[in-house]
Amino acid sequence: MADLELALDDEEIEIDMSPMIDMVFLLLIFFVVASAVVDKKVQVDVPEAHYAKVPEDETGRFLISVDKAGSIYVGHDVVSVEELKERLLPELEFNPKVRVVIRSDRMTRHKVNEEIMEACAEVGASDLIFSAFEL
Repeated sequence: MADLELALDDEEIEIDMSPMIDMVFLLLIFFVVASAVVDKKVQVDVPEAHYAKVPEDETGRFLISVDKAGSIYVGHDVVSVEELKERLLPELEFNPKVRVVIRSDRMTRHKVNEEIMEACAEVGASDLIFSAFEL
């Protein structure tokens, strides 16, 4: 019995770190891939403005994008003005103070933006913000 205790005391116990390193690399790959998917938006050349401000709180926003051809996007889906109203209504029912962000291309005709603002007003969305880059 004493020989067994001496043998255990002489051996060094090592922890195999390779499974932990594998898990760290898997998590790293997951977050890199997930962040690449989240950042994709409709390509819009947002105008610049001297008095543009970055909002402090960007939560609870309903994003509408408009390309230079005048196509309206909610997410990646092209929608008409009527479909925009249909998509905005459930958001307003869930959160009556929903903030609508309009990312409109600098070459978009004002008439399209006006139609979007009228559609938002018809369904009850009153907090509208236009995206612009700060100069």
